[in-house]
Amino acid sequence: MSKIIGITGGVGCGKSTVLSILEEKYNASVIQADIVGHLVMKSGNDAFESIVKLFGNKILDELGEIDRKKLGEIVFVNEELLQKLNAIIHPAVKEYIKNFVDDQISKKTEIIVVEAALLIEAGYRDICSEYWYIFASENIRKNRLKASRGYSDEKIIEIMNNQLSEEEFKEYTDFTIDNNSDVLHLEEQIKRLLM
Repeated sequence: MSKIIGITGGVGCGKSTVLSILEEKYNASVIQADIVGHLVMKSGNDAFESIVKLFGNKILDELGEIDRKKLGEIVFVNEELLQKLNAIIHPAVKEYIKNFVDDQISKKTEIIVVEAALLIEAGYRDICSEYWYIFASENIRKNRLKASRGYSDEKIIEIMNNQLSEEEFKEYTDFTIDNNSDVLHLEEQIKRLLM
């Protein structure tokens, strides 16, 4: 029987590192909502048409595709528009992920991992058998984001303010993985959860 793990956590918490460990050491089949979100926003998909209808052609690049940077500049300062965008993208992403998971189950894949920053808010409980929250302190997350993505303090705070709090993540998830230390500590926690 397949184990279907939902991975979530705030920006910069180390979800990608956890996914890499699960793929490399446990042969997990991984799907990331962010990547699926980019796929469903490509021209020719239903989400594309709905997004362009909502925001207009000003969000399109020279090739007629959605310019995610332009779109981000609009929605991350307007909560109402962000909610409308999420209402378009999340159902399309969830349907794509559900089909992927069903396909992996039919292939008898032992560990299937769904990674989504909005796993809880978008309601993946009907797909995942358990939720893992990847936790790292705010300072560690800020330092990682500055080093890896070159984000400013203002941008980091803006993103963090749009995400669930540590308490909310812990309330809605089954297990917490502490990613304030090194990879070895991370691997030990993952191993324990998979035993």
